[in-house]
Amino acid sequence: MHHKISNICIVTKASHTAAAALGQELLEWFAARNVRGVICENSTPEWGYIREAVQCDLVLVLGGDGTLLSVARHLIGREIPLVGVNMGKVGFLAEIPSDAWEERLQAILDGEVEFRRRLALSCTVTRGDEIVFSGVAANDFVINRGALARVVSLDLSVNGNSMGEIRADGFIIASPSGSTGYAISAGGPLVHPDMDAYSVTPICAFLRSFYPMVLPGEHVFTAAVCTHDTELFLTQDGQEAVLLQTDDVVSITKAQGGLLYAEFDDNSYYNKLLKRGFIRENC
Repeated sequence: MHHKISNICIVTKASHTAAAALGQELLEWFAARNVRGVICENSTPEWGYIREAVQCDLVLVLGGDGTLLSVARHLIGREIPLVGVNMGKVGFLAEIPSDAWEERLQAILDGEVEFRRRLALSCTVTRGDEIVFSGVAANDFVINRGALARVVSLDLSVNGNSMGEIRADGFIIASPSGSTGYAISAGGPLVHPDMDAYSVTPICAFLRSFYPMVLPGEHVFTAAVCTHDTELFLTQDGQEAVLLQTDDVVSITKAQGGLLYAEFDDNSYYNKLLKRGFIRENC
């Protein structure tokens, strides 16, 4: 999928001097190429206004993967492509190195870069007859215990088919993009980003009573909270949390529309896996 870029929104990492300076430089660079732009700092009222009111053809994030994720959640299902200039440490999602942005951005303007649709996640928490939380995630939703070192009990089902009551420290429900994050650290599978699927990975399942699963995107994973004696949280991309209560029902499936990410031919998924040690070549 290709897009003509006439209007751009630049979002910089909060309180990051270098990102702010690069943002101003980029505004001038785009203006010289007849591309109108606005710039704002992430997590500010100005970004909230721009997010709701401004129509743009591309959102460019200057920061690390955490900044990109916080911006990405607001673009799920909106048909607005997203690309990141990596000014953080990992940069698995932020595709453009901070010292090589000009060539990459020119390729986008020239229509040489494809924007690929990626699966994102949608979640609701139902308490009795009321939905007490509704949200989306670009990477993952995590159900996990609080400070006390006690396993939690969850009654699991997929598409209404019972999987039984499982005891564990929690569960990670990850999109393909999120499979290289917390999920793989807990023993979850790598899921190629082109797949219309998501993974469910237990965190220290009691007696290995549940193994990681990959589910079709349209299937609904449900976890009903059975635990009575410990705190339990639902976290959204590791950045926002909801305190769950006994008998709450967490339901997760793919989000309609997903996310559009830039993909550069010379930075393939497999190359990134090799560079970041997810796959090790023989010595």
